[in-house]
Amino acid sequence: MKRNLFFAVMFLAVMSVLSACSVQQRIAHKRHSYMKRAYLGMKDSVNGADVSILNDTIKILFPEDLLFPTGKSELLPSTMPLLERFANVLNKYSNTSILINGYTDNTGRKAFNAQLSVDRAKNTGDVLKSFNVNSSRFYYWGRGSVNPVANNQTRDGRRKNRRVEFIILYNYVK
Repeated sequence: MKRNLFFAVMFLAVMSVLSACSVQQRIAHKRHSYMKRAYLGMKDSVNGADVSILNDTIKILFPEDLLFPTGKSELLPSTMPLLERFANVLNKYSNTSILINGYTDNTGRKAFNAQLSVDRAKNTGDVLKSFNVNSSRFYYWGRGSVNPVANNQTRDGRRKNRRVEFIILYNYVK
């Protein structure tokens, strides 16, 4: 009798673990499908931008010639149509958080570049907000001149390093 009870308890425990695993797998699959659709929507809508996905995280890097002049945090007017299309996709996939990383080239003082990179990220967020993207989804990070994508010794390289990158994450809390 005790032996049968033991096996019954063990069976229920195993079934409970398997059921929990199944729930976690369904949640992971749902998240992955959502982010894959968001990735495809962003890739289609923001043509000209480098859009990539890795482990359900989407990274968007806009062409550098559309973003910022040297030493400035105001976006160039030519960027607005692209950011509006991007905002429309962000609004469609609202179950995401958006990390906006601002960068600079290596000219100027380090403290100035640190603040400039934060200002670039926030100004970009303000533009997205003007297109009705909920600002509670935004997180800002000023990176200064770290992680250059091009050689800072050339004019073209510095232009490429004056950028904003977007990291789109699945929002677990909604």
